[in-house]
Amino acid sequence: MVKNTLSLNGIESCVRGRGMKMRKFLIIALSGLTFFLPASELFALEYAIVPVHPSMVTPFVLLLLAIAFMPFINLRWWEHRYPIVSFVLGVIPVAYYLLVLKNAPRMMNTAIEYFSFIALIGSLFVVSGGIHIRIKGRSTPLANVVLLAIGAVVANILGTTGASMVLIRPYIRLNRYRISGYHIVFFIFIVSNIGGMLTPIGDPPLFLGYLKGVPFFWVISRIWLIWLFAVCMVLLIFYFIDHHNYRKLPDEM
Repeated sequence: MVKNTLSLNGIESCVRGRGMKMRKFLIIALSGLTFFLPASELFALEYAIVPVHPSMVTPFVLLLLAIAFMPFINLRWWEHRYPIVSFVLGVIPVAYYLLVLKNAPRMMNTAIEYFSFIALIGSLFVVSGGIHIRIKGRSTPLANVVLLAIGAVVANILGTTGASMVLIRPYIRLNRYRISGYHIVFFIFIVSNIGGMLTPIGDPPLFLGYLKGVPFFWVISRIWLIWLFAVCMVLLIFYFIDHHNYRKLPDEM
């Protein structure tokens, strides 16, 4: 007998699909917001600033806590149902803006900025993911520092996501015979975080500021010296740690 309602398993199979299925689902869901607005208001740049109740931060806090702790509490359940949990928690503030505050234009303005942000991050991720770099030879502390320094600069051009995608594989291969946890941690510190803080391409919050009208080179013209100092200090700490561990290796390796 054909049932008129979808089973829970059917819903889960639609929502938890990887890759394109999940992206299509989110795009359709967010695009559905356009039905709440007249066409003339869809791309309106002006919107009312309405006070939001402090309790509306709760869904965001719950999502962060779920991401942090659910893999340790019930990994299998979380792997299968995290899209549903994320979607439900995301619907709460959307419904609050649309039905309680009656402030759909602001929601749509934020959605447009979000799509612009995802378009940038997604394009950098896809393009850089197809770049394959081969590095031969034996890693040394100095070679690692040079590679991480290059990654810090490249992160401002390809973005932290793009630079990480391009360099993480050759970085791991270069250190394959002595890879350790601190190698990955400092890679994340330098290439995936600190490195991209000079340009809107490198740092997502800066890109949001660029969308709001902040000049592209405003940040780099003011903090490049601070950036250089921070990167050099982290690289120096990494060098001492890596050099200390490098000296413990057998000579035949």
